Amino acid sequence: MKKILAGIVVLLIISAGVLAFAHGPGRWGGHMTGPGYGGRMMMEPGGPVTGPDQAFLNETAELRKELHNKKFEYFEAKRDPKTTVETLSRLEKEIYDIRSSIREKAPRTMNKNLIGYGRCR
Repeated sequence: MKKILAGIVVLLIISAGVLAFAHGPGRWGGHMTGPGYGGRMMMEPGGPVTGPDQAFLNETAELRKELHNKKFEYFEAKRDPKTTVETLSRLEKEIYDIRSSIREKAPRTMNKNLIGYGRCR
């Protein structure tokens, strides 16, 4: 009986390990460091950002800051029950316009990092 119980315990532990491994690194270990979350924003695979990419980041610093603030304003308005649909639509359009401005300034090497950048999140 002890051998059967020990075998079941070992199988359960192995099963839990397999499930944890199959699940992956989780939100903080994998997804939050990919494109779209700024994972490649400051570092290229071989080192720090240089050349046209650095110039793009310098040129769009104010636009990116404005985008951040506008998104904050949008989400604050969205959670306020008194906010009208027109206000949310106006903010969404402003966010879209800022993103479009950033995308237009992006060098060809940065376009791969802007996939999905035209959508409001």
